[in-house]
Amino acid sequence: MNQVNFKEGLEMLRRAGFTASEIDRLCRLRREHAENEMDQAPADLHRLEFVRWLVMTRRLTDQVV
Repeated sequence: MNQVNFKEGLEMLRRAGFTASEIDRLCRLRREHAENEMDQAPADLHRLEFVRWLVMTRRLTDQVV
């Protein structure tokens, strides 16, 4: 999010009646969520690579036995 959009978002929260401490907590929560998503991305990539390997080695197919 760029600086202008961030400031607009803060202003919208202020107009909606959020206090400064509530806005601060929301910002921290958003930042933590973004960090957790970045931590999760490598694990998801490894899972996808494993599934791709299973398909390529024919250990996983869409055939029902």
